[in-house]
Amino acid sequence: MKQIKDATYWAEQIRNKRLTAEELIDLTQQKIEQLNSRFNAIVASDIAKAKADLSQTHTGFFAGVPFPLKMLGQSHVGLPDTSSSNLFRDSIATSDNNYVKQLMAAGFTPFGQTAAPEFGFKNITDSRLYGDTKNVWNEDYYSGGSSGGAASAVASGMYPIAGASDGGGSIRIPASFSGLIGLKMTRGRMPQGPSGYRSWQGASIAGALTISVRDTAQFVKEMQVIQEAAPYQANRLDSKRLSALTTQNESQEIGKKLKIAWSQGSPIDQIPLSEDAQNALFKAVDFLKEQGHELVEVDFPMNARSLIERYYEMNAAETAAMLEPWEQANGRALNEGDIELLTYALLEAGKKAPVTSYINALDEWDNAAAIFEEKIFSKFDLFLTPTTAKTAPKIGEVLMSEEIKEKMRTIKHEPFDQQIKIIEAAFEPSLAYTPYNFISNLTGQPALSLPVYVSEVTHLPLGVQLWGPKNSELEMLEIALEFENNSQLILPEYYRE
Repeated sequence: MKQIKDATYWAEQIRNKRLTAEELIDLTQQKIEQLNSRFNAIVASDIAKAKADLSQTHTGFFAGVPFPLKMLGQSHVGLPDTSSSNLFRDSIATSDNNYVKQLMAAGFTPFGQTAAPEFGFKNITDSRLYGDTKNVWNEDYYSGGSSGGAASAVASGMYPIAGASDGGGSIRIPASFSGLIGLKMTRGRMPQGPSGYRSWQGASIAGALTISVRDTAQFVKEMQVIQEAAPYQANRLDSKRLSALTTQNESQEIGKKLKIAWSQGSPIDQIPLSEDAQNALFKAVDFLKEQGHELVEVDFPMNARSLIERYYEMNAAETAAMLEPWEQANGRALNEGDIELLTYALLEAGKKAPVTSYINALDEWDNAAAIFEEKIFSKFDLFLTPTTAKTAPKIGEVLMSEEIKEKMRTIKHEPFDQQIKIIEAAFEPSLAYTPYNFISNLTGQPALSLPVYVSEVTHLPLGVQLWGPKNSELEMLEIALEFENNSQLILPEYYRE
């Protein structure tokens, strides 16, 4: 595989004094000016602050490499902190959260902030505040969500790596739609807090979108932490094995041969796989067999229809908890003019969510983890599926009917059970694209999307997803390196030049 200009490449350029960190920031700014008007990936940037921050980021493996933060949950003092919501459009961060602190300790320089949907609720990026983010492969399509701005920032070549987060697939979905590598790590591995240690009760975890396995492995190595104050903990992965993933060449043996289950079944009833998703899966299965791994086809281990309902119940309760302080401080209830319709519907449902419903939902998450352990991970090392059921949706595609929108506008008058049914119906057209991803968020297990396929029909990418038991990121990345070393990972056009 020829060398590509990933984050490791630029870190080496700075280390070897081929350019300075200031010059790399200037080069990044030039790319933003040239490209961002096409894709709407970067929604804020402060070059003066980024250069001032270089005094804090001159050490660490990635010393001096610019790193765009997602405009949701990645707070850096002095920068906008809007959560991609018009409600908080004037909010400025007063401190760094722990994820950003660890980024800067690794040498990354925060520069630029990427678009997300309001509060990260969607698998596309289309906020009222910032507008649509477009897919680099075809600007008529979405790049994904909720880390859609990050995906287009990387796929376009503005940045080689970008901050992302994943509460229901928000790293892996844009990775699949935009031809990138997206790793959602084991719950507790990435820095959380100091507020939001239990982000979505552990379902949401920070990470990055990348274009190379070595960047992904090095990012894990630099960012993994054990936080005594955090409610979720994951043991550190072996640094030597992570380092090996950043240095191995194509002739070296990579890891042991694994027993891998695979399935073309859908986790949600009545949501079929597209021909593109099947082709991507079959391509990956054939390749892994050629590498000597044992591949066994299985049924998908559960019907996740009930689980997705429990996920929506969590979303609703968390939204009410998030926005209640604003209502109390302002002495009035929020309405659709203040927040987007989906947020409003979740807020009103959250206000009526019974405590028992939330507890039962969390119990069901744990039951899902037990099912995967019993049916898959007690017998197999990893599990393989498509990442998404289809390639990216087209901008302007109707993903929520007018009938459902009208029900959402009057949702406050409905009982809780009916509210959840309305929310489920609102998400259903979007879920048809991404039925897999939320499950590993709820179980806390890692999952990795790899860009292996481009549709002959839409000419858009679609990834395959490796699932694993907790703490199996090394095995996933070793498989990923086999794909990469054998030129099986597709790249956005910028990196093919």
